[in-house]
Amino acid sequence: MIPRGPSVVIRALPRLGPNFYTSNLGHTRTTHRTTLPYRSSTTLTHQPHTTPPTPDTAPTPTPRRSRLPWIYATTFLFLGLATGQLVRYTILPPPLPLPNTHEDTILLNSLNAQADTLPIVLELRSHHADWKEWPAYSSIPSPLREHRLSTGPMGGARGLGVQRVFWNEKEQRAISVVFFGGGLSGLPGVVHGGSLATVVDESLGRVAVRQFAQKTGVTARLELSYRAPTLANRFYVLRAEVDESKAEQSSDRKVWTKGVVEEVGTGKVCVEAKALYVVPKGVKLGPIEDGF
Repeated sequence: MIPRGPSVVIRALPRLGPNFYTSNLGHTRTTHRTTLPYRSSTTLTHQPHTTPPTPDTAPTPTPRRSRLPWIYATTFLFLGLATGQLVRYTILPPPLPLPNTHEDTILLNSLNAQADTLPIVLELRSHHADWKEWPAYSSIPSPLREHRLSTGPMGGARGLGVQRVFWNEKEQRAISVVFFGGGLSGLPGVVHGGSLATVVDESLGRVAVRQFAQKTGVTARLELSYRAPTLANRFYVLRAEVDESKAEQSSDRKVWTKGVVEEVGTGKVCVEAKALYVVPKGVKLGPIEDGF
């Protein structure tokens, strides 16, 4: 039996060989084996604890606050205020003074001063030999003006604040510079179509009556095409002349005229018009004098 204990004695047989029994007979080799504690094949090396290096700490700069929000806020604020004022004065303008009042006279003087600086007025005046100028309806006596549509209800700064007529005798055509006031509006800020028709009718009529020996006439037909809105409180140019395309339809008692209403500066056409004027038979009309 093999003894049990802290040590184990193993009797090992020698390597068998041809002379085993002759050379080693009776000889016994004893091997002692001691149990050793388990040791890992991995060697652990103890390293001292070190603190990682700390980078140089510089003071963190305070980030600059962007000015873009302030710029945007200021821009939209002014845009909002401007838009609000524009809408307010267009949709709900302040009350306009009545004709023949002190306030109305001040506004009329201001409008006439503005008309004097318009490029179209300066150009026509520079050719004064060809263009004769007068204020519209200046030939009508003052007591009668308030009873006429264009000089009474449509008069004053709130209506037809300015009407300058330029007549070219050689070319038989007229150019009028007209200011349409806020009192002539239909839709807010837009001149009423009836107001435009009245002014266009009388402007074309100035050309027509000068073609008749009687120097008078009435409107037989008026055709208007509204091409673009005519905004109130602005100056416009009205051009009128004989319609040569209908010359064969004209006679000593009837004539066709045509005209346009244009924006000052841009030349944008807002209204196109054609009209037929006649001298009625059996009706005696007074002549329309120069200055109408």
